[in-house]
Amino acid sequence: MGTVQSIDRAFAVLRQVAHQPGGISDVARAVDLPVSTVARLLATLESQGAVVRLGDTGTWGIGTGIRDLALSVDPSWSLVARAQSVLVALVGATGETSGLSVLDGDDVVYLDHAETSHEVTLRDWTGTRLPLHVVSSGLVLLAAEPRDVIEAYLARPLAAPTAHTVVHPAHIRQRLARVRREGFVWTVGEFDEGIASVAAPVVDARGNTVAAIHTHGPSYRFPGDADTDAIAAQVRDAARTLGGLLR
Repeated sequence: MGTVQSIDRAFAVLRQVAHQPGGISDVARAVDLPVSTVARLLATLESQGAVVRLGDTGTWGIGTGIRDLALSVDPSWSLVARAQSVLVALVGATGETSGLSVLDGDDVVYLDHAETSHEVTLRDWTGTRLPLHVVSSGLVLLAAEPRDVIEAYLARPLAAPTAHTVVHPAHIRQRLARVRREGFVWTVGEFDEGIASVAAPVVDARGNTVAAIHTHGPSYRFPGDADTDAIAAQVRDAARTLGGLLR
């Protein structure tokens, strides 16, 4: 499929001034276009707020129009797009459904999943919101929060969907400390007695936990006789891989 030459050229100019602001001649040399063409492109881009003259120097840089467009993009969509191949690979490694989730207030929100080929599978949790303390991904995300946020969360009444749900604040603090130390956490039957899950944090280039990756399955077969530490390591490696894609 062919491309539209003027759009190709406009993007070449945008990339150049984003990488290295410069005068018209500098930009023209960098993108290998005539000065007159670059001048017209810059004038058009300026009218849309995509580029701007930097003071009286004759230098061009990226304008607020491009920054506004970038800020308007929901970062979760970019995260989901990067995560999909990682989740599929994790399903291949563990044999169970894997998913991606993020923190939203006092809840964990499931953004996406990759499903196992087992005949017996769990429902699609995409879009579901759950309390942080009842699922592995929620505990991972809570562990990364500041201490005052954690204490405020633990100070309120905590839901107990099953008899196995850990609700004692001291015990939850111990689990969060283990998450920070080991980089993963298991939950078995704490949200639903028939579900076991293990999650690990996705950490970006600035060291911030931006999401969690988990693997879950019916507790009658998962983890079964498998090595729980080995499964946790696979989930932790998948989370690190996704974190690397965000840098």
